[in-house]
Amino acid sequence: DINWLKKLPEDESKILIFGNNNSYGDASIPLENQTINIENLNRDMYYLSPLVNLDKYMYENKNMLYGIPGKNNVTLGGAVASDVHGKDGIWGGSFIENINEVSLILPNGDKVICSENKNKELFEATCGGYGLTGAIVGLKLKQSPLIYSSNYQVISKKGHGLNKLLSSFPESENQYAVAWVDLLSESYKWVIEISQPITSMSKKEIFKEHTSKELNISVPFIGDNKFKSMKRINSTYFYLKNNKEKVKKFKDTFYPLGFFSNTKNIVKNRKIIQIQFSIAEEYETKLSELLELLIHKQNPILCSIKRISTKKKRLNLSFVQNGWTVAVDFPEINFDHTSVRKFYIKLIEMEGKIYLAKDSTLLPSEFKEMYTQYEEWKKVVKKADPLNIFQSKMSYRLDLKKW
Repeated sequence: DINWLKKLPEDESKILIFGNNNSYGDASIPLENQTINIENLNRDMYYLSPLVNLDKYMYENKNMLYGIPGKNNVTLGGAVASDVHGKDGIWGGSFIENINEVSLILPNGDKVICSENKNKELFEATCGGYGLTGAIVGLKLKQSPLIYSSNYQVISKKGHGLNKLLSSFPESENQYAVAWVDLLSESYKWVIEISQPITSMSKKEIFKEHTSKELNISVPFIGDNKFKSMKRINSTYFYLKNNKEKVKKFKDTFYPLGFFSNTKNIVKNRKIIQIQFSIAEEYETKLSELLELLIHKQNPILCSIKRISTKKKRLNLSFVQNGWTVAVDFPEINFDHTSVRKFYIKLIEMEGKIYLAKDSTLLPSEFKEMYTQYEEWKKVVKKADPLNIFQSKMSYRLDLKKW
């Protein structure tokens, strides 16, 4: 019951509102395993529920969104809290570009409407604030000019070397791009897929709802690269890709996780650690150096690269900047937490940031060196939540709300 908020200061409970729990780390886990059920809340009819999935929203409202993440069951509230990003990063930006208003219930029970023009600092602290400012209970989204199609024309390109890969990314609007890199090959073999919507079809055909089920089986010897199994799969994938164009459905374009690309399926106990980071464009020539540090003494199983951008600097914990984002998956069972510290030192030198929605490894000191706006963000959040009621495992681990 949302009215429980009124009682929270009395018993000093720690809570967190969360959506479908898609975070790979601890950002969506309430510190004391307590949450508020807002499903039956009597919401304002003019606001969208934060529990609606992005895919369902686009289907029902015929409105394509910026920054669509790679899973089709991400909630609107979760997308706001994590300021998610997608394959349109160079021209689309992150999810905050979709938002008109956020209806927020503060820890003291007061409802506040915030936007670019109203309670601006609280708006920015909430979008990319990981649920730490209060309960997102309603949203208004902008009607975008983007094309929503059920079919996409996709071309694959492949090559060797990161410099060649980065120069292959498109910059045109309505082109969506993501690259796969084989970190087990010394030459860094890569495949990039560039997609754009096909509009020559009826509206009935364009607007379809997309659902998928996730397999819950595991073949861990592949992720462990026993008998060089992972290396062989990478080589086969690279060999089979060609430069021919083909048509893909919406779900295959934006939600591409298959059996092997969903790395939980190929590691022991279905547990992975993902390190996703961003670097500014001026440091792109140093990407090879960063990746070599990251995979030193590690067992990388998947690496993806996307272009990202932001239209303005905002007061939040979003890792999005004008540059690149790289996500690398590792089996949790043999992840080297000591070795990764050297990577973080170099990443901080290059003004890079770790994506907190995927993180489970950062130390408080490393976080504070990465997020130079943290103290300003903290002032806004402390005013919204002076009793430090909204706490996640991640915020506690990183001392985000230590007051």
